[in-house]
Amino acid sequence: MSRFELGFKSSDLPVTLKDCRYENDTCASFYFRVDDQYYQLWVDYKEKAQREDPDSPRYTVCKAINEGCDASSEIYTDHDFKDLFQTEEPSAMIRFVSEMQQ
Repeated sequence: MSRFELGFKSSDLPVTLKDCRYENDTCASFYFRVDDQYYQLWVDYKEKAQREDPDSPRYTVCKAINEGCDASSEIYTDHDFKDLFQTEEPSAMIRFVSEMQQ
């Protein structure tokens, strides 16, 4: 089995990604903060055939909530909001996240 590739280096982003994958997740997920708002970045397989939904984009950024506390975070997608951004291209995702910092 091949190693999962993100398609980017975390150092390419102006935020700190924290891994929040669970065993039952179908793709990788990370969370980050901009000011007081949490966000979640979902990263799916590069090959569409390997994705649970081949029509879904590889990268998705959405708002997230912390159901824990700062010392013990429990970050989940905030389903009260639509996805903020979706793309196949890592460069477009990096640009979007970078613009969030402004």
